[in-house]
Amino acid sequence: MRLFLFLVGGTGSRVMRPLVMQLAAGVHPVDASGKPAPLEVVPIIVDPHKANEDLKRTDNMMRWYKQIRKSLYGDATDVTHGFFSAKISSLADIVPDGSTLTDSFLFNMNGVESKKFKEFIHYSTLDSGNQALASMMFSDYQLDTKMDIGFVGSPNIGSVALNEFKDSEEFRQFSNVFQKGDRIFIVSSIFGGTGAAGYPIIVKNIRNAGNNASINNRGDLRDAFIGALTVLPYFNVQQDSKSPISRADFISKTKSALFYYHDNLTGLRQGGRDLPLSKINACYYLGDEVPSNPYFNDPGGNGQRNDAHVVEYVGALSILDFLSIPDDQMKSQGGNAVNPIYKEYGLCNDKMTLTLRDFGLSTRQLVNKQLIKFHLAYMYLTNQFRNDIGRGYTEDKPEITSGFLSTSFFSTLTADFFVGYRQWLKELAGNHRSFKPFNLETTKLSDAINGVEAKSGFFKSAIDYKTMLGALNRDSQLASKSNKYGGDKVALKLLDLLDTTLDKLVDEKFVGIV
Repeated sequence: MRLFLFLVGGTGSRVMRPLVMQLAAGVHPVDASGKPAPLEVVPIIVDPHKANEDLKRTDNMMRWYKQIRKSLYGDATDVTHGFFSAKISSLADIVPDGSTLTDSFLFNMNGVESKKFKEFIHYSTLDSGNQALASMMFSDYQLDTKMDIGFVGSPNIGSVALNEFKDSEEFRQFSNVFQKGDRIFIVSSIFGGTGAAGYPIIVKNIRNAGNNASINNRGDLRDAFIGALTVLPYFNVQQDSKSPISRADFISKTKSALFYYHDNLTGLRQGGRDLPLSKINACYYLGDEVPSNPYFNDPGGNGQRNDAHVVEYVGALSILDFLSIPDDQMKSQGGNAVNPIYKEYGLCNDKMTLTLRDFGLSTRQLVNKQLIKFHLAYMYLTNQFRNDIGRGYTEDKPEITSGFLSTSFFSTLTADFFVGYRQWLKELAGNHRSFKPFNLETTKLSDAINGVEAKSGFFKSAIDYKTMLGALNRDSQLASKSNKYGGDKVALKLLDLLDTTLDKLVDEKFVGIV
C-alpha cells in the first residue's frame, strides 16, 4: 500500500516525527485479516517556513530512516515485519527518470516564501480602489508579512498564497504517479495559518483533478480515498503583546475554521440545508483541553522549535488507523465521499502522566509490543552491544566484527537516529500532559518500561543483557542453518535478530504489556 502524506504547517511536521518512531519500531497497519500490511509512505511537507526547527528535525529523522531502511532491505516494498520495515520515500524517489524534482520531502512553494504578502498579490500595481479593498481585507501587518515564516496564524493569507499549489511541479508529478489503490492523508492544525488554509486547498485540487487536462490519472485521483487529521488547540504559548500569535485566539479561530470546513469540506446534506457532500472519506479530530507547557511565542523568525507532545503521538496513530480501514468501508463518487467516517480519540485513563498502559485497547494492541521491543533494542545497542562483539551470535556468519562500529549504517543508527529518538522521549516526558513510556534514567532492561512489570520469581529470571545474549545466540544458530542472512547482510542480521529475539523475550519477561 502506498500513502501520500501531506504534512501542512508546523503541526504536520510535528505529527510526522512520532510516526517515524512508530514505523522504526516496526508498527504496521493491519489488513482485513488482522495481518500487518506492507507500506510505503511518501511524505510531502507543505510549509513555506523552511527554517522551522520542527520541520528540520523531522526532515532529518526521515532522511536517517531512509538510509537505515535501504541498508536493511534495499528498495523492497513487500516487507511486513521488523524494525524500519515500512518504506519512506520522497516524491522524487518514485517519479520517472528525468524529473526536475530534488530528493526532498519539502514542497516547493514557487517563491511564495521569498516574498512579502503585498508583493505576492502585486499590491503596488493595483489601482486605488483595489488597494483600498485589499487594505480592508488584510491588516498592515499581514500585508507586510514576509511569508518565509509561514502565515503567522492568518489563514486568510494562506488561502491566497497556497493557491499556487495546483500549478506546482510537485503537484503535477504527484498527480501523474498516483495510482488507483493508493491513499492520501492530510495532517494540519486548525488554529493557525498554514494548516487551516492548506488543508481545504489541497483537498479541492485533488477532488477537482478531473477538470485538469494537464495531469494523468484524473479519475483515480478525483475519487481517491482521502483521510485527514484536524488538530485542535493543544499547546500553549507565552503571552507576548508584540506577537500576532495568542492562545486567546485559538478557540475563535478553531470555531471559524470548523464552520467553514463543515460547509465546504466535511459536511453532509442535513436538516434541509443544501450543503456540499463531504470530500473526506475519514475525518479525524484531535486536541487536548489540558494546555502544554508554555512554548516560546515565536511567529517564525527564531525557528519555532516546540517540545514533542502526546497529542502528536496520538495524531500519528490516526494515519495508521486510516490505512487499516478496508476498501469496502470507503467509497468516493464524483469527487465526493460516500458514507464518510468521523473519528475522535479518548484516553483509557485521563491522567497527567501517561504510560503505554493508559491508551485504549486497540492502540495498545497495535503499538505497545513493537515500541517496547524497539526501546530494548536501543538500550542494548547503546549500552551492551560493543561488549558482545567477538562472542556468541556475532561470530556466526555473516560475522559482526569491531569494524561494523565504524560503518555508516551503525553511525546513522546510533549517532543520529537514536539521539533523535532519545530527545523525542525526553521532550514527551517533560511536557504537560506528560507521556513517559520508558524510564530514561536506567540502563537495566528490567526497569526500562514504565507501567509494565518485569516477571520475577524463583523459577523466572529477570531480563538482563546476559539473558538477551543467550537468546540472541540461540536464534542466530537457527538462522545460520538456513543461511537466512546470506554472506554480507550484517546490518539486517543484527536488527532482525533483535526483533525476533525480543519478540519472545518481551512475552516471557514482562507482565501486561497490552
